[in-house]
Amino acid sequence: MKGFLARHPSTAVVISIVALVMATVGTGYAALKLPKNAVGTKQLKKNSVTKAKIKKNAVTGAKVKKHTLTGSDINLKKLGTVPSAEIANTIPPAEATHLVGSSGQPGFETGSSNFAGLSGLSFEPVGFYKDHEGIVHLQGMAQVGEAGPLGVIFRLPPGYRPASGRINVISVFCFSIGPCATDDENDQEDYNTLLVAGSNTSAEGFNLEGGVISTNGSIVSLEGITFRAES
Repeated sequence: MKGFLARHPSTAVVISIVALVMATVGTGYAALKLPKNAVGTKQLKKNSVTKAKIKKNAVTGAKVKKHTLTGSDINLKKLGTVPSAEIANTIPPAEATHLVGSSGQPGFETGSSNFAGLSGLSFEPVGFYKDHEGIVHLQGMAQVGEAGPLGVIFRLPPGYRPASGRINVISVFCFSIGPCATDDENDQEDYNTLLVAGSNTSAEGFNLEGGVISTNGSIVSLEGITFRAES
């Protein structure tokens, strides 16, 4: 018996035992290997899929439920400008009003001036500007002078006039505090006529070029008068 207990296993026996253990472990591993598509939503623990487990660019727009993303979910700074906004960004704003009689601007003619107003009332000064669509806008209340045969208030500079050779004729409301044209039908004075002349314009020997003209001594409102500038 003592001789039997003192004997050591041979190298072949040791190798056989190790091989047997490895074979057994391998069989157990193979038995635990999950088949394809075996794990579904029921097998996933709540909150177990973290950001680190999701492959980059794996979630596409098709995978996101419609109408679920809000402004807080989107980095607005990284969004591009929509085409219509790009067009809007290229449109220049309307320029500042050019005030007649101020430095570097057309001056009043034939003794015309801004209407001084009435007691307790004041009016916009005479001026003009062009918007981004090339439309010229007139403004203000003018006291038409009497120093010449024509009541030229001022002359628009080139680029702010009607088309060359054209005269725009506008009827404006008559103020009883100044001369007006006569309504022959009712024998009442109720309107003034305003002329806005383009370049290369004359009549009866008078140079009308660029002129904003009305009845001598009248008071004329230029508010709301617009026209397309010469091209």
